[in-house]
Amino acid sequence: MLGSLSRSRTGMRIALGIGRALPRRAALPLVDLVAGRMASDAASALARAVRSNQYVVSGGTLVGAALHEAARENVRQMAGFLYDLYHVLGIAEAEDAIFIRDEAFEEFLERERTSGPYVYVGVHLGNFDLLGRVLGRSGWRMQVLSVPDPNGGYQWQNDMRDEVGFDVTPVSLESLRAAARRLEAGGSVLTGLDRPLPEPDKVRPRFFGHEAPLPLLHVRLAMRARVPVIAFTAPRMPDGRYRLLVSDPIPMEGDRVTPEALLANAERCLEPAERWIAEYPRQWAMPHAVWPDVRVPD
Repeated sequence: MLGSLSRSRTGMRIALGIGRALPRRAALPLVDLVAGRMASDAASALARAVRSNQYVVSGGTLVGAALHEAARENVRQMAGFLYDLYHVLGIAEAEDAIFIRDEAFEEFLERERTSGPYVYVGVHLGNFDLLGRVLGRSGWRMQVLSVPDPNGGYQWQNDMRDEVGFDVTPVSLESLRAAARRLEAGGSVLTGLDRPLPEPDKVRPRFFGHEAPLPLLHVRLAMRARVPVIAFTAPRMPDGRYRLLVSDPIPMEGDRVTPEALLANAERCLEPAERWIAEYPRQWAMPHAVWPDVRVPD
């Protein structure tokens, strides 16, 4: 039931209402309760995914009770990110207050205004949607390549991104052509980095030491446009606010889009993501199994 609600517009409206109505003191025990039940449901795809992801990220060191607790905390963190988003959503002052606008943040905005274009890739660590809203209201403008054929929940998220100035386009031949034209004209493009593909490419980059069916779209776009890739994310800090982390521009190597060049460039783009996730493993908001072929010990 919880899974189906989260994938629907109705579920998003219910979550928004709860997030808006409940103060943090009342919300956190509810978040803990729901997270504990979801992480303990061995039959659920979410529980299996977070166990697998946390196991691989730990280098295979988490097993048994320690792995269960890591998975529970991971789900709790993801639920907390949603609460934070829905609690401040649409209230500009509240959205800004929960985000750290430091020198790195201002430099990130200035780089997009004065250089580029770039292919940006977001890592699903911390509060990616909240970061997008703050960036959008700060004047960040670009095409966002999102999940193809979005369901009700994903479409709600796309609408939320549209309203702060992004041009959100689900992946299709037409949107990919538009992205190529945009890069050629000097505009930037944004897409995801770490969400596994249901129909993976033959080229599978290594991530945390294992081959993973991860996107290569950003590499293809950047190589053809001859522009760098920039990875970024927004983990939650101890004071409860979120902070932007951003990589240096990653130049694409190779003159032709060959499997070898795709693999090398994809793995270079994954390096900052791997570093950030290793630092904040429980904040990796990835509800899908990134390594479906890895067997997790019972």
